[in-house]
Amino acid sequence: MAFPAELGLILLFSILGGVFAVRFRQPSVLGLILIGAIVGPNNLGFIKDTSLINASIEIGAILLLFTVGIEFSLQHLLNLGLRSVLIAIIKLGIVFLFSYYTSLLLGFGLLTSLYIGVILSITSTVIVIKILDQKGMSKREELPLLVTILIIEDIFAVFALTFFSSLNTRIDLTPLNIFIKLAVSITILAVAYVILQKILKPMIKWLVKYSTEDTITFISLGLCGGMSYLALLLNLSPSVGAFLAGNIVASLPNSRIFEKAINPFILAFTSLFFFSIGTIVDFSVILNSIHVVIALFIINIATKFMAIGFGSYVLTNFNGRQAVFSGIAMLSVGEFSLLIAKEYGTLGLGMDLVSITSAVIFLSSIAMSILLNCNERIYNAITSLLPVRVREDMGLASKYLSGVSFSIIRDRVNVKKILMEWKSLLNSLFLIFSIFAIIFFAWRYFNDLFLSFFRNQFIAYFAAILFFVVIFFPALNIFKNTSGLLKDFLNFFIKLYPKEISNEKKIFKNLSLLAILFILLLIFPSALLFFKFDPIYNIFALIFIIAILIDISRASSLIHAITKKHERAFNKLSKKYKLLMKKRMKMRGTENE
Repeated sequence: MAFPAELGLILLFSILGGVFAVRFRQPSVLGLILIGAIVGPNNLGFIKDTSLINASIEIGAILLLFTVGIEFSLQHLLNLGLRSVLIAIIKLGIVFLFSYYTSLLLGFGLLTSLYIGVILSITSTVIVIKILDQKGMSKREELPLLVTILIIEDIFAVFALTFFSSLNTRIDLTPLNIFIKLAVSITILAVAYVILQKILKPMIKWLVKYSTEDTITFISLGLCGGMSYLALLLNLSPSVGAFLAGNIVASLPNSRIFEKAINPFILAFTSLFFFSIGTIVDFSVILNSIHVVIALFIINIATKFMAIGFGSYVLTNFNGRQAVFSGIAMLSVGEFSLLIAKEYGTLGLGMDLVSITSAVIFLSSIAMSILLNCNERIYNAITSLLPVRVREDMGLASKYLSGVSFSIIRDRVNVKKILMEWKSLLNSLFLIFSIFAIIFFAWRYFNDLFLSFFRNQFIAYFAAILFFVVIFFPALNIFKNTSGLLKDFLNFFIKLYPKEISNEKKIFKNLSLLAILFILLLIFPSALLFFKFDPIYNIFALIFIIAILIDISRASSLIHAITKKHERAFNKLSKKYKLLMKKRMKMRGTENE
C-alpha cells in the first residue's frame, strides 16, 4: 500500500480508537493501543509499513518526553516534600522486587526479570488523571499527593530509560562498559544542557519579543530535535534528550508561551505514538503467554495497592478510606513502561515484552476503573479481615510519624541546617565522582604516557600522595555531613518526649537500619546480573527480607509502647499535622491547575 494511503489509515484509525475509548468511558490511550493492535501487521494487517510505524513511535515518544520535561522543574522536585519521595521509593521498590522475583519464578533470566520489574513499577500519569477525571474524582484531596508521586516516578522512568537505552547488546553487560557508556553520555548531555540553558535564555527572550507564534513553535521543535539527535549520537534513547529539551524550556521565563505553541503537535503525535505502539502488539504472543500476563497483572495490582495504601496511611496521616482510594488509583502500568519494553527489543533476546506490557496496561487500567467504584466495599472488607493488632499498630505508627513530621516542620532552624548539610554532601560526592572520572578517562586514553612518568618512583609516590590529599578532604566532608544529618534527624525523634530518649534512639536506629536493608535489597538484583553471580545467590535476598521483617517488628513494638503511653499528646500532634498537610495539598493542587 502507498505511503499516503497508510498514513491516512493511521490517522483514521487513531480517531476511531479515541472515539471508541470515550464511548466506553476509558482513557483514549487504551482505545488507541487496542485498535492499533487490531489493524497492525501482526493481526488484520491493514497497516504494514514498519518504517512508518517506527517513525511514528519515535516522534511520538520524543514529543511525549518533551511534554514531561516542560511540566517538570528541579525546583518543583525540591518542593515535593520528603513524605512524597518516601512513598514513591517504597512503592517503586516493593513493586520492583515482587515483579523481579516473580519473573525469576516464571523461568525468565536475570536481565529479562530486571526489565519486567522496572516496567511494572511505573504507574501511568496519563491513565490515572484521565480515569479520575472521567469519574468526577479529580478534585479529591488525595490527588495532589498522587500527582506528586507520579512526577517522582516519571523522573525515575527517565533515568531507567537512560540506563536501558545504553545497553545495546548483550556484550555490553559488564559493570565497566555500563559505567563508561553512562558516564560519558550523561556527562556530555549534562554539559550541553547547562550550556544551552545559559545561551538560550537571553537569545529566546529576544526572539520572543520579535517573533510570531509560528516562530516559537519552530524554536521548540528545533530544540527538541537537536537534543534528541545529541542523545541518539551518544547511543541513548532520543526521548531522553527530548526530556532535557523540555526541561530547558520549563526553566525559561516565557515557558508557558512555548508550551501553548507546541501543544497541538504534542497531542497529535502522542496519540500516534500510542496507536503505533499498538500496531506492534501481537495477540498470539499474549495468548501463548497468558499465564505470564495474568501472573504479572496480579502481582502488579497486589503490590501497588499494598505499597501506596500502606505508605499513604502511615506516612501522610490519611484515614483508611483515603489510603484504600490512593492504592486503587495507582494500579495502572505506565506509558514509560512501553518505551522501556521497546528498548528491551533491541537486545534481541527473543521475547515480545511490548505485547505483554500492553496486555498488563489494559488489564490494570480496567481493574483500576472498576475497583474505584467499589472503594467503600474494599475498605470494609480490609477492615474486617485485617487483625486488630495490625490495624492498631499501623494507626499508632501513623500518629508517631506524624508527630515526628510536625516537629520537623516546626523547627525551621534545623531544617535549614539539614538542607545546607545535604547540599554540601552532594557537592562532595560530585567532586569525588569528577576526580575519579577525570583520572579514569585520562588513564584510558593516555595510559602509555602515564606509565612512562610513573617509572620514576619519586613521581609515582608524589602522584599517590596528591591523589590521597585531593580525595581525603571531600571524603572527610562526606563523613561529617552524613553523621551530621543522622544526628539532626535523631534530634527530631528525641524532641518529642525527652523522657523516652533511649526508646526513641532505638526507634531511629531501627528505621535507619530498615532503610539500609531496603536499599541493599533493591541493589542486589543488579549486582547479581552485572557481576555475573550464579542465580543461587538470590537466597541472600531472602536473608535481607527476613532481617527487614524482624526490624519492622522491633520498631513497631517500640512505637506501639511509646504512642500508647502518650496517646493524647500524639493525637493532638497528629491533628495539627493533618490540618497543615490539608492546607499544603490545597495549595499544591491550585499550583497544578
